[in-house]
Amino acid sequence: MLVAASIGMVGCAPGPSPKPTPTPLFTSEADAFKAAEQVYRDYTDVGNAARDGDVNAKPDRYLAGTALEDEIATQRQLTEQRLKVLGPIRIVSFRGMTFDPASSRIAAMVCLDAANARVIDASGKDVTPAARKDQGVLDLVISRSRDHLVITESKSSDAECSSIAS
Repeated sequence: MLVAASIGMVGCAPGPSPKPTPTPLFTSEADAFKAAEQVYRDYTDVGNAARDGDVNAKPDRYLAGTALEDEIATQRQLTEQRLKVLGPIRIVSFRGMTFDPASSRIAAMVCLDAANARVIDASGKDVTPAARKDQGVLDLVISRSRDHLVITESKSSDAECSSIAS
């Protein structure tokens, strides 16, 4: 009888625990777009502080994926060429484009004004390319990383800032 009870209990042994489904970060597309914009604004503010000499400003903490890889490569190139970027970059407008509630992935576009950001060489000379436009648009992907958002993709766009005005 004990053997029969033991065999019967083997069939009742609990299986592997189910993996929890991540809780959505947002209840609406509007909330997701607002949070994505705030993350990008925070990233821009910290980047401006870093360019202004704040050694504690770490803009890369807002980045992951190809956005982080591109930032590392850009910083390496600037260092190798003994260049630095000084001056603020300003957000002119931000527009959320798509939101996937299951993954909390947000696609957006941002218009940036870099008119006051200059590229400076080791001698202190302004070597900002003359052909550089003061304003430009980036296509962004902002994604979930645990319980917060990070910028995972950032690519130049051919769009004009006027096309994404919020």
